[in-house]
Amino acid sequence: MHLYITGFWILLLTLTAIAWLGRPRSTTVATALREPETGVATLLLAAAVLTVLLRPSVATRFVGIDPSMVLIDAGLFVGLASYGVRSGRWWVLCAAALQLISTTAHLARVFTPDMWRLGYQVMEEASSYPTLMLLAWGVWSRHRRARSARRSSSFSVMPGRDASPRR
Repeated sequence: MHLYITGFWILLLTLTAIAWLGRPRSTTVATALREPETGVATLLLAAAVLTVLLRPSVATRFVGIDPSMVLIDAGLFVGLASYGVRSGRWWVLCAAALQLISTTAHLARVFTPDMWRLGYQVMEEASSYPTLMLLAWGVWSRHRRARSARRSSSFSVMPGRDASPRR
């Protein structure tokens, strides 16, 4: 396995674990999936696993259009776009835009059947690492927001005193 692919899997699994382990313990799985960080990490992991399971052999990869890859890419785009619209987080919308490039690579291949194989591959795969970097930003931002909220709540009222104004 190439270093490029190994690095991708290490980053993806690490970020997914951090996204899931960094969520509040009181949340259920369904509630956690509503959060963009855990939802996007789960979508990316599912798409990567499905790609490994369903992709064609190395000899025929990127020679023609594989319907399973089109469905995986389109499904990932729809999922990322829906998380982006619901959450309004810029990093999720950027990840959806990057996935749109991968999805339109299939459309470009339909209209240009003699497209260079490497060009198709670059359009298809080039957004994988930037998407992981966006996920890392989202996970880090959630951690920073949670830490800030804990800090501000711990300084809001001094222990042993009530929050009512003095007269």
